[in-house]
Amino acid sequence: VQQIVTVDASTFQVYMNNMKSLFVEMVRGADMVLFNRCTRDMPLASFRRSVKVVNQSAEIIFEDDEGEIEDIFAEKMPFDVDADVIDIMDEDYGIWFIDAMDHPETYEGKKVAFTAMVLKSRELPKNVFVPGRMAMTCCADDTSFLGYVCRSAYAPKLKAGQWVKVRAKVRFANLSVYRGEGPVLEAENIELAEPIEELVYFN
Repeated sequence: VQQIVTVDASTFQVYMNNMKSLFVEMVRGADMVLFNRCTRDMPLASFRRSVKVVNQSAEIIFEDDEGEIEDIFAEKMPFDVDADVIDIMDEDYGIWFIDAMDHPETYEGKKVAFTAMVLKSRELPKNVFVPGRMAMTCCADDTSFLGYVCRSAYAPKLKAGQWVKVRAKVRFANLSVYRGEGPVLEAENIELAEPIEELVYFN
C-alpha cells in the first residue's frame, strides 16, 4: 500500500517552524508527499528540499487550485553542469545531492568533484564507501548523513570519519539502499582533505 502524506502548502512554513519534528516523522517513510494549495510565488524548491533531506526516494507533487503544477524547477544550478568536471563547492553540496537524485539525466556519465566525509559499513563491499555530509533534519540532535555509494579500489584504505576530495564518474543503478535507482560514483581519484563545515544547507 502506497503511503501518501498531504501537506497544506499555505501553512507549511509555520508548520515547519513549530512542529518540524512531527513533519519529519510523517514523511520519513512516505512514498509520496503531496503539497496542495500551492502558488508559484511560494518557495516550492525549498519545500521539496525539506522533504528530500529526510526521504530521498519520496515522490513530491505540487498542486494549485487547477491541479498539478509542472515545469517549476528549471532553476539554474550554482555550478557548471556542462564542465568536463563538475566542481561542487562546499556550500553547494546539498543542492547537488538533491538535484542528482531528481535529475539523473543531467549527471549520467558526467564527472563530479567534491569534498566529503567517509562513511563505511560492514554491509558494503570492501571496495565501496559513502562520501557525504551531515544535514540537520529537524534539530541539532537529529541529523542525517547525505551521501551516494562510491566504488574505488582505494576504499579499503580509507577510515570512517576521514575527509576526502573525490573525483568520480556518475552512473545510475538500482540499489536496495536507494529503494530504487540512484547515483553510483565510480571514483577516478581520491585524496585526503582538510575537514570542512560538517553540516550542509539547501539554500
